[in-house]
Amino acid sequence: MVQGRKGVVWVKPLRNCMKLYVDGAARGSPEPVGIRGVLRDHQGDIKITFSKSVGIGDANLAEILAVREALVVFLASRWKDHYKLIIESDSSNAVKWVQHPETAPWRLQKWLLQIERLREKHNDWKIQQDKREANQRADALAKEGVDRQSDSLRVFL
Repeated sequence: MVQGRKGVVWVKPLRNCMKLYVDGAARGSPEPVGIRGVLRDHQGDIKITFSKSVGIGDANLAEILAVREALVVFLASRWKDHYKLIIESDSSNAVKWVQHPETAPWRLQKWLLQIERLREKHNDWKIQQDKREANQRADALAKEGVDRQSDSLRVFL
């Protein structure tokens, strides 16, 4: 377990799983938005981080784009064939809409359709909600992403 703010604890995944915590940040609506993600293994070691600006939008768009980017990054990684993936987000909307795309606003449908296509490439993953306090690193990276001039992707072996 990894201790977060306010006593909230991030729980490590099982040995055959990896967790990718995602977050999106927006300055307003519509305003610049940023996304980020942190992939950790069963020991809690960070394997990948990403942070980037994704243009103009709102918090809901940022959260959905963070999930999409998480899948793209994981599917390009060396771990995709050997591990199940758990995506964690602090956005109840993003989790609900990824699980039930038909309930999402129409303006997000194209992104959710892309997530569905990515799901077909690696169907051994799930998304669940977690509190922001459980993963301070991803929260900080998203805020950086809003102002980022170039994308950041770091892979740790």
